[in-house]
Amino acid sequence: MVDEVRTGSKSPSTGTSSPRSIPRPSDGGLPSLEPDTADLSDADSTIDNASVGSGTTSLASSIAKYRFENGRTYHAYKDGSYLLPNDDTENERLDLQHHLCFLTFNNKLYTCPAGENQALNRVLDAGCGTGVWAMDFADEHPETIVIGADLSPIQPSLVPPNATFLVDDLESEWTYHQPFDFIYLRFLVGSIRDWDKLLGQTFDNLSSGGWIETVDAVYPLACDDGTVTDDLPIYKWSNLMREGAAKAGLSLDTCTELKQKMIDRGFTNVTEQWYRWPMNSWPKEPKFKNLGAWSLENVLSGLSALSLALFTRVLGWTREEVELFLVDVRRDLRNKNIHGYWRILAVSGQKVDST
Repeated sequence: MVDEVRTGSKSPSTGTSSPRSIPRPSDGGLPSLEPDTADLSDADSTIDNASVGSGTTSLASSIAKYRFENGRTYHAYKDGSYLLPNDDTENERLDLQHHLCFLTFNNKLYTCPAGENQALNRVLDAGCGTGVWAMDFADEHPETIVIGADLSPIQPSLVPPNATFLVDDLESEWTYHQPFDFIYLRFLVGSIRDWDKLLGQTFDNLSSGGWIETVDAVYPLACDDGTVTDDLPIYKWSNLMREGAAKAGLSLDTCTELKQKMIDRGFTNVTEQWYRWPMNSWPKEPKFKNLGAWSLENVLSGLSALSLALFTRVLGWTREEVELFLVDVRRDLRNKNIHGYWRILAVSGQKVDST
């Protein structure tokens, strides 16, 4: 199986079609990025390893147990609900990814109008991961009570006084006793099985005038100029991720449906905002070149973590087959002649009670 996936389309002499360029994707009509033809080295070297967050609370030891698999640790609470590891390597990547989002949103933590016309007394970071977003938000808004909830107790030990962390499953019944003014959900597509239920619970737990915002990546890899073809290992990898998630009862395409799902649930002022993360520093424009450098580091440092659970648990690969395949995927990721990018979609909506 691994040989078929890795070698891609056969030559025309075998009777099958040659590699095809992938079509330009739907991304809200964003203009195409111009490649930097003067910079074609195939590796982005160093990125400042500045810390983008620290902090936490103590949590019950009974839920601080981890599962060990393929050389990585995974959460034990609601085992299997989340397919990424929770070890130090992955936590460092999550903090790096947080900074990448911060740069993408022009040095802001979120994109919607939350807080502009209504005080943010209580904020929930649903699926908070390392807690870095919640802690940064708490630092920026010392008047706000910020709660972070996640399956893994991986948050740091020192947190702002207005921040609290809980170990909880977002797909279980919510038991919060007071409503929130803003609920933030980032990179949860591929983890949530019932988005309609989750959006219903966020709606029910928002105050009147409160906001929800989701941020997620859209698979597969996208391209505007034909340099990404369907036989490339990086494109095959992104499609195999979609296939594995679908077989696991999840979807990596759900974020493109969230606008309509929010409207159907009763949210108003629902908007989509599209962004791009180049797969490396191939763009000419400095902002996107910088985003590409961070994006490359984000994916390279998390490639095994992103792949292992889905490929071994769901698609039936061995760990050795996965790692062999990822050698070619990494080579593609560093290749500046491949002008691929990841689509990032932010969807927000407001709860406005009818009068």
